[in-house]
Amino acid sequence: MDDLCGRIERAALLHDIGKLVRRAHPEAKTHAACGAAFLERFFGGEGRDILRAVGHHHWSDLKDLRADADDISYIIYEADNLAAATDRRETEEGAGGFSASANLQSVFYLFADGGVHSAKEAFHLRGLDPETYEMQMPCSSAEIRATEAAYQDLCQHLEANFQRRSPLEMTVGELLRVLEGVLSYVPSSTARAEAADISLYDHVRLTAAYAAAMYRYFEAHGITDYRRCTTGDEGRAWREKPMYLLVSGDVSGIQPFIYGIPSAGALKSLRGRSFYLEILLENVVDEILTACGISRSALLYTGGGHFYLLLPNTDAVQEILTKCRQAVNAWLLEHFGTRLYLAMAWTPCAAAEFGVTKEGGHGTQAAFRRVSDLLSAEKLCRYSEDQLAVLFSPSSALNKVRDASRECAICHTSTTELAPYRDASEIEVCPMCSGLYAFGERILAGDVFAVSEDAAADALPLPGLSGTLYLTAEKLAETDDLPQTLRRIYIKNKVYTGAQLATHLWLGDYTVRKDDGSVMELGQLAARSGGTEDAAGIRRLGVLRADVDNLGAAFLAGFPAQYATLTRTASLSRQLSLFFKRYINELCRGNVGRGAEKFSLFGREKKSERDVHIVYSGGDDIFLLGAWDDIVELAVDLRRAFQRFTGGKLHFSAGIGFFKDKCPVAEMARQTGALESIAKGLRPAKDAVALFGTTLSGRSADTVEERAEAYGWDDFIDGVCGEKIAFLRENIAWNEAQDKTRVPFGKSKAYQLLDLLEEGGDDIQIARFAYVLARLAAGLHAEQKAAYERVRSQLYAWYRDKEERRQLRTALEFIIYSIREKGENADG
Repeated sequence: MDDLCGRIERAALLHDIGKLVRRAHPEAKTHAACGAAFLERFFGGEGRDILRAVGHHHWSDLKDLRADADDISYIIYEADNLAAATDRRETEEGAGGFSASANLQSVFYLFADGGVHSAKEAFHLRGLDPETYEMQMPCSSAEIRATEAAYQDLCQHLEANFQRRSPLEMTVGELLRVLEGVLSYVPSSTARAEAADISLYDHVRLTAAYAAAMYRYFEAHGITDYRRCTTGDEGRAWREKPMYLLVSGDVSGIQPFIYGIPSAGALKSLRGRSFYLEILLENVVDEILTACGISRSALLYTGGGHFYLLLPNTDAVQEILTKCRQAVNAWLLEHFGTRLYLAMAWTPCAAAEFGVTKEGGHGTQAAFRRVSDLLSAEKLCRYSEDQLAVLFSPSSALNKVRDASRECAICHTSTTELAPYRDASEIEVCPMCSGLYAFGERILAGDVFAVSEDAAADALPLPGLSGTLYLTAEKLAETDDLPQTLRRIYIKNKVYTGAQLATHLWLGDYTVRKDDGSVMELGQLAARSGGTEDAAGIRRLGVLRADVDNLGAAFLAGFPAQYATLTRTASLSRQLSLFFKRYINELCRGNVGRGAEKFSLFGREKKSERDVHIVYSGGDDIFLLGAWDDIVELAVDLRRAFQRFTGGKLHFSAGIGFFKDKCPVAEMARQTGALESIAKGLRPAKDAVALFGTTLSGRSADTVEERAEAYGWDDFIDGVCGEKIAFLRENIAWNEAQDKTRVPFGKSKAYQLLDLLEEGGDDIQIARFAYVLARLAAGLHAEQKAAYERVRSQLYAWYRDKEERRQLRTALEFIIYSIREKGENADG
């Protein structure tokens, strides 16, 4: 049974359900009355306080309500006002009235350059469900309209969920998941004068966050007259009080933790480590929320090792946050030394900051900037005095050498409990590193992450506020019969309505498998270049690392001041997480969205699914590895999809490296990270890709920057691939096979041409280049002469221009990679 806060959150989440019902079945009643009548069918005569709050969350209804001053209707009324004040903004071209056929606009419509002058893009009216709905991309709002039939479909889906389990009996987390699935593409407001870029789901979620924090604040201060504090002049005065805390957390040390592993069994270990950190952070968030007595409605954002929460500004909550920071970092010191650290900071905020533009800057931007500055300062002063004393004490448990002759081959911890590594028995590892490998193996089959209070076989330890918890990966069908004492479970990319308290997570978890269902290892991936083991193409792994350019600045100042509201910021965060945690799985499967085509470097027919593995994708950054050509092609698919998804308002930069499958994963990550940094430094706007690095024979790791080729994405896609590679494919026969219309061009000539392209464009080199081109004419058939003239003329013109010559060199390197046989002995 809920405590009062739980009932308040439930009422807040359901308060606007009448908007969906009324749009599906138009009638004269208000949406508040429609919502109360709809919900009463599922309440079985209970929950009168919730139904009363749903039916009276507007002043026109509330002013005539004869209820006690401590009725929760007053809190829901004010929370709805605060949430609406932070998401509803009139646009310059706004007209009067409402439009029932209005679709949800993209939150990026008002973002960054252009603002309200940008082209309006909107989403089709449908649900968000991992098992029935495809990836949604915004399209021109003039081309689509919401219909009563579409609203009726959503309403029926909601009814089916409520008939299966009453919204009174669902946990708040389960109710959040159901509402996310139904309301994610339903506009909160259909007023023509207002921006319609906030979904009904985002609105009710933030309403619940405000309501819960407001109630806990009132509770802490002994306030029970909710009517006085939420209505009239005194209610407006309360909006100026710092009742709320904006909380930020960030995990440091993620990349070295994930990538510092041996190549043997690398995929399982990489997957285990990245998912372990994902769940570690989610669990810390839930430990905080549980201690505060608030649901996940208060979670504004989590991903990429970072989170934001909206909590009540009470002494008890601040003590919980301080305890969490101390307890988690003490636990991390014990288990990982200084390799991982959780920074946390918080700042008091008034509701007025999140909804009112003030002279000299907008409050939401100011609040996020304050907490960002506090977090940066906290990272510079890690650990408490007591923790520092332990760290610097030679005799402390943290510095104790348990066996001077033995240490873990991965994390280098001194321990007496070493055991052979599962896929490389010649090295020995500690129980934690062994467990992370085993976890990576189990999650390939498991859908559920179970956090328990007691250790099960192969369980990994996790930090909790009151001690160690334990993590295992389980199958969904076995969830209800687990023997452990469960604290919570997380279910990835699936719908679950079982007996256990569950939290749904979107996670990028695409993994390419062999015909027998087993996961392809690195060597097998490298052999898949060209689409099959038998196809031409050099045996190389491709590694992609990328993240969104200037995202921190975008959160602080991406929206024009009058639109930079808390709801909009939370909605932006959720949309980015949706892209990098859910839609990336679809792109890896070859589903690039309606009206789009998969990118192909060489025009070969290949299976739809990409031969790649997602190692990490969350927040705003990704790490993928796979067959080198699929990695390049997927990178272009990702970039195109991200441009469509954000309306071109955000972009990312990437590094793409090519490696032998025996190369240590940490070295692949390091070199590709260096390429990513080069891409981000290409131009002020970034939006670039850097490739190759140390690809050619004899090149050392120190020459990554020297060998890198960096391009703006458009130059790479249109210039290198769309123009240069396409021209070379159309006019040159690269495999020395008889071709009556194209110029024969073997690998030796390709390497000769590549050397000339690398040496530069002075007069002597131009003459040599022209000579090589002239030699191509010897022995050609008459039908090949036209292709030869095109090749001679076009390559000569490109060679004389520095940028065109550079693009041609990159295109030729890709061609050489594509025609090399897998059995050739080469270091390139």
